[in-house]
Amino acid sequence: MTRAQESPFKSLCFLLFRSGLLWLWLLLYLCLGRDGAGASEQAGPPLSAYPAIGAGAAESAPSPEMPSAHELLFRANQDYLEGRYAEAAQGYESLLSRGEINGHVLYNLGNAYLRDGQLGRAILQYRKALLLLPRDGDLKANLAYARSLRLDRLEPESEARSTLGVLTFWYRGLNLEEFLGAFLALHALFWAVAILRLYRPSETLSWAFALLLATSAVAAGSAAFKWRQTLNGSDGVVLEKEVQARAGFTERDTVLFVLHEGAEFTILGEEADWWKIELADGKKGWIPARSAGRVSFGS
Repeated sequence: MTRAQESPFKSLCFLLFRSGLLWLWLLLYLCLGRDGAGASEQAGPPLSAYPAIGAGAAESAPSPEMPSAHELLFRANQDYLEGRYAEAAQGYESLLSRGEINGHVLYNLGNAYLRDGQLGRAILQYRKALLLLPRDGDLKANLAYARSLRLDRLEPESEARSTLGVLTFWYRGLNLEEFLGAFLALHALFWAVAILRLYRPSETLSWAFALLLATSAVAAGSAAFKWRQTLNGSDGVVLEKEVQARAGFTERDTVLFVLHEGAEFTILGEEADWWKIELADGKKGWIPARSAGRVSFGS
């Protein structure tokens, strides 16, 4: 390679290096700046019968007034095993309120709510757990069972059958933390190949350079979308036994349709403590925000 040919390539590498560092710092900030929003632990036993004992809550300093995280988890698991499902749910909620965001604890909480007859809250917690444990078969089975108990039959098109679902199968199989790890690994490998190509140019390295550039960009975009879905998602679940969807965001507006506990929807907008929602069948309306929960870990 002549000096005239080498200079533009070095300039391009320098430009990509600067932009790559910007992405790297941004993704590290998103990954480390949130307390465990993308954390996952080793899978415990199925919760249709038993809670996941020791499901990964971090130990916090005990005090006479406040039990430790492991004590809360142990008590909640005992309550669940002894059939005190409302108390078990309260224990898991207390654990989560401390910032101990863990997919298995959310799974336990969903099972406790389901056993306690709170279908909407069970589906909401299962949906949250699925963001952190996207490949957990027991979780998917319990969510499918809970959905089968709903009064409203508004099933969206199966992701596996939709064209977009087929093309993005890998997106549904990884959580936020895994996407960030994949991006950082690909980004590091990209720069290793880029540097090696400067000193040992070859057609193989050129192809590897282009492939890693493309996959790094896809991983970065996927991580950004997963971050939005995890921390500021637009999906929601009805928590009350029945809620009226209206034409506007006041109680005086016309009732368009009625939803029941466990119905899922997409949030299109917010106004004065009301959510504008869209159902899987295309119906749109406004419901009070207090009547539903958002599938998200954002504040």
